[in-house]
Amino acid sequence: MDNININNSATMNNSNSSNNGSNMVVYVCIHFIMPCAVAIGIIGNLLSILVFAQREMIKFCVSIFTIVLALSDILLLITSLFNIILPDFFGGLLSDGSAFWCHFHGYFDLLFAALSGYSVVFISVERWFSVWKPFDKAKYVTFKTTIITVISYTSISMVAFSWFPWTLNYSPKKSGSGDRCNLVLFTVYKVFGTISVIFTYIVPFIFLGILNTLIVYRLHTRHHTSLQRTLPTSGSTNTEKTLATVSTRNRQRQRNTDRNITFMLIAVAIAFMVMSFPFQIYWFYMQIRQLTIPNQTLFTLTQTCRYLNCCCNFFLYSATSSLFRRELREIFNCSVAQTANAKEQTNLQTTTITRTRTSSYPSFNAKYIDNSTVERKRLLVTSASSKVSTKSMENTDLSVVSTGLTNGHMVSFET
Repeated sequence: MDNININNSATMNNSNSSNNGSNMVVYVCIHFIMPCAVAIGIIGNLLSILVFAQREMIKFCVSIFTIVLALSDILLLITSLFNIILPDFFGGLLSDGSAFWCHFHGYFDLLFAALSGYSVVFISVERWFSVWKPFDKAKYVTFKTTIITVISYTSISMVAFSWFPWTLNYSPKKSGSGDRCNLVLFTVYKVFGTISVIFTYIVPFIFLGILNTLIVYRLHTRHHTSLQRTLPTSGSTNTEKTLATVSTRNRQRQRNTDRNITFMLIAVAIAFMVMSFPFQIYWFYMQIRQLTIPNQTLFTLTQTCRYLNCCCNFFLYSATSSLFRRELREIFNCSVAQTANAKEQTNLQTTTITRTRTSSYPSFNAKYIDNSTVERKRLLVTSASSKVSTKSMENTDLSVVSTGLTNGHMVSFET
């Protein structure tokens, strides 16, 4: 929960605003680290959703859990923006300006944190089946069971935290800052708040610790066994060695892909445990010591760790999974190719329009070109006619008798 004790949340936030100049850690975290974490986290989680929604990734059931994890992290970052960052920038609590946010600011924080935690838990459960029960995984881990699981723990979380809005009272008539949104059921808040923190943080932490320990142990044992099997055996024929090599390579390729995804998700689970653990410890420390106003530095640092965890998953995916990096490159390559195709089509359309306009408006010398063409055709026809007449005269037998006087003599010609 962002404001650990609601009846003193205004005092806490106002003291943070007034002491930012003296406490550099609080100032840097709220004014620089948290805003950067929100911006980077939203962009990174959106890219993660695009990658896991690709055809090569969505065929794994675990991709559904990673998409839900990315969505819940985005919503948790947005909640932190309204609960911590904006109130510090504007010098006033948003819960004092809105009755809705007064009742639901802590509810949303608990809900999205629980969705993130249990998404990581069921990611580890799916990896446990892949590593320990690979032949039973197809029977228990299907897309249908995955969707049912997501709907189930989302519904349970929504109902489990429905107590929070009822413990608060909003009084719009009060003019003082921090006096409009007040806690009216302190005992209910303390009891159910403790149960909610255990449900949201402690239970996922325990499950993640057990499951990831078992997964790492199994991967280590499997790797040691595969090394022993790859050793050459004496007495086997060349054909048997070739078949064994091909089969071993196929199995090794499949195991490498599965192990790649497993390492990626183990890194996500470890980051979740490490970065959410400080907030858990500090919350219980406050409840044990019965502190009404939290320490500014410790509260801000633990909250910063929580929100940094929401923005680091994209970088963990990119650093630990070659499959994720390949799909991410394909997304950018497709976008670049689509941009290039769009530009090419635009250029082709422009060229076509230019050519059409050029052909529809003839040049100034077009009439002279047409006249010369007609004259050339006429000359060709005349030349052809003369050739035909000459050839006819040569091939025709004529008897011509010409009579006439030539120098006073009668001359006759016979051809």
